[in-house]
Amino acid sequence: MNSLPKHWLIVAIIIHLLIAWFSVGHYHDDEYAQILNFATSKIGMDMQSELMWEFEAGVRSGFQPFIAFLLSKAATFIGIDSPFILAFIYRLLSAIISLVATVVFIKAIAKEIKSDAAFKWMVFFLFFSWILLFINVRFSSEGWATSFFILGFGLFLLPSPANIQRYLLVGFFLGLAFLARYQVGFMLFGLGLWMLFIHRIKYVNLFYILLAGLLTLILGAGFDWWLYGEPIVSSWQYFKWHYEGLTSSSGGISTSVYEPWWFYIQYAALQLTPPITLLLPIAVVAFWVFFPIHPITWLTIPFVFFHTYFGHKEMRYLFPLLPFAPVMFAMLCIHLNQRFSLMNFKFIKYSWHTILGVSLFVNIILVILTLSLPASKEVALWQNCLTPIAADKPSILLVLDQDGSYSDPAELNMDFYNTINLPINSVKDENEVKQMLEQHPNKQILYASRKRNRSKQMDEANLSYELACQALPNWILKININNWTSRTSMWRIWTISE
Repeated sequence: MNSLPKHWLIVAIIIHLLIAWFSVGHYHDDEYAQILNFATSKIGMDMQSELMWEFEAGVRSGFQPFIAFLLSKAATFIGIDSPFILAFIYRLLSAIISLVATVVFIKAIAKEIKSDAAFKWMVFFLFFSWILLFINVRFSSEGWATSFFILGFGLFLLPSPANIQRYLLVGFFLGLAFLARYQVGFMLFGLGLWMLFIHRIKYVNLFYILLAGLLTLILGAGFDWWLYGEPIVSSWQYFKWHYEGLTSSSGGISTSVYEPWWFYIQYAALQLTPPITLLLPIAVVAFWVFFPIHPITWLTIPFVFFHTYFGHKEMRYLFPLLPFAPVMFAMLCIHLNQRFSLMNFKFIKYSWHTILGVSLFVNIILVILTLSLPASKEVALWQNCLTPIAADKPSILLVLDQDGSYSDPAELNMDFYNTINLPINSVKDENEVKQMLEQHPNKQILYASRKRNRSKQMDEANLSYELACQALPNWILKININNWTSRTSMWRIWTISE
């Protein structure tokens, strides 16, 4: 039977720790706005920004905001007051959960992989794929839903003797996956059908799973009550809101952000780990065809078809499926080779080895970039620039907002990280910066913009300025091939003086 290489696990732990430390910030704004910002409001900090409309609608789970709140209180109790250290603790916890889940998942699925080489490639991509490394350390709904789902799924498939505790844990972890991200319900639906009609699970064992899942949902309702201050079930509110949005022209779903049905095919093929992911859409469909009764087929089909049908598409919505991709590739390759003896054809053999080799090289580069670049440049600016500069001197941060939409100032308006209570104001141009400088002669003026060539406008406004920091690290900026840095839109922050 295939066994997990212990030295790979040690390396995986080290890389996860490094990425948890260096990959600061969030992947998507929702990770901050709908988790950390909600938790910040419950901690009692002064808020400059408004909570997103989802809070008023009661459609987001209180699960992760409650965990963030508890960790924040515990950190404060032991003397940790830095939001950046606290955010690292969130990422570290996420990494630990994901590693435990991945190990359980690998042990559960090992019996399906009949080739030692295919097993090692599968383990490699589960442990060291840049996208999974990136997701695994995120304190996001997608990341936690992924980890808890494969943990519950893996526990169910483990060849160890079944007992009541095991089935209760399966229901508990699958329930946590649902609390983290409600769309996982479509995966649970498919998995449940497989348990009933293919696996022929004993009703008493299904009862234990459902009981634990129900208790987890009740616990989730308690988290919601804590977050919203009233008895509310956010999962029901969430699906109710989406149903109303889909069935009425006045619903809450904007048709202006709809993507075509092939969005996920294009994105997954080109922007994960090419060239191997160019084959991913084909491999998924082929897996469904050749393994029609496999649980992965049953849980992925409803999830994929729902998100393909649903108009608003983002690649993060399919993140919970990513751990299954290496398994599907491995099983499919073994099956096709056994059935058609593909590796006997030199062209196919060498082509496949070339694809794997190039994909390995691309993945290494992407892992290095994941280690080197912050997940959120705005959070990195707070950590490395704004907080050190403004901590000891009364300051005001002015953010360029030419169209008055407040979109750019909102990107930097992060109450969770703004423990120094730095005021954030928007300005339409550099003349307003000069006016603010005159109105606040005793305060340090910081000016931030992500637009290009602002130096010219500051010169025209007769401002004295000094560049304090930029969003990208210096080592990347030094590779200034064809002077690309002068033409690139990125955050820059200046200190302004008369």
